[in-house]
Amino acid sequence: MRLESVSSIVTGGGRGIGRAITLALAKEGADVAIVALKDLESAEATANEVRMLNRQAIAIQADITDKESVEAMVARTLEAFGKIDLLVNNAGMVARGPLESISVEDWDRVVAVNLKGVFLCSVAVAKQMIRHKRGCIVNIAGASAHRCFPGGGGFGPSKAGVISLTKQMAVEWARYDIRVNGVSPGPIMTPGTEETLKDDSIRQCIARIPLGRVGEPEEIARAVVFLASEDSSYMTGQMLVIDGGGVETSYLCL
Repeated sequence: MRLESVSSIVTGGGRGIGRAITLALAKEGADVAIVALKDLESAEATANEVRMLNRQAIAIQADITDKESVEAMVARTLEAFGKIDLLVNNAGMVARGPLESISVEDWDRVVAVNLKGVFLCSVAVAKQMIRHKRGCIVNIAGASAHRCFPGGGGFGPSKAGVISLTKQMAVEWARYDIRVNGVSPGPIMTPGTEETLKDDSIRQCIARIPLGRVGEPEEIARAVVFLASEDSSYMTGQMLVIDGGGVETSYLCL
């Protein structure tokens, strides 16, 4: 129970990697506010799983790209839990395609969700953490932030921005004992990625990853628990790349 009595927020916490993170936090003793833009059904289902672990959980609908919506999310969490100890910025989106073909609207939306959303949520929560001079923020970036893949669109650039923002927040908020770190997942098997990752060309690409397989959501969740706990008490401004060794090789998904 490394996170006993920790009050947390997980954006995009109802599905995929976010769901695994939510449940891992709850198993370690945390209460969780699960944030969703549209799929409140999945958020509430995951909240029920958390309650079955004898932890508190609420599902909140919020647009992380909108300042007023984010502030309302923070207020709702404070109303339910009384404090916020941990924020996991997990929500993200992808719009793939060659750069010359991507619409400005798709580019703006990807950057807004993946980068602006992290900024807005982190600032809103940090204001509460600064008052208590303690807190932890974990940002989910991606292996694409560390190396480029053709056709990735704005995903990699926006997640590279998350890495820089993580370091910026870590440096600025360290004096308040707020630690800010991140995780960069490689290919992870979730209901949303299952069909894509089973494609023959993608399977051949994945076979060239040193560990030769895709990851599981729980493998990302365990890293988040580590960064959220006192086990990483002397870490801030760092990114853990969890991709089977892919960023250390010359393999490419073309």
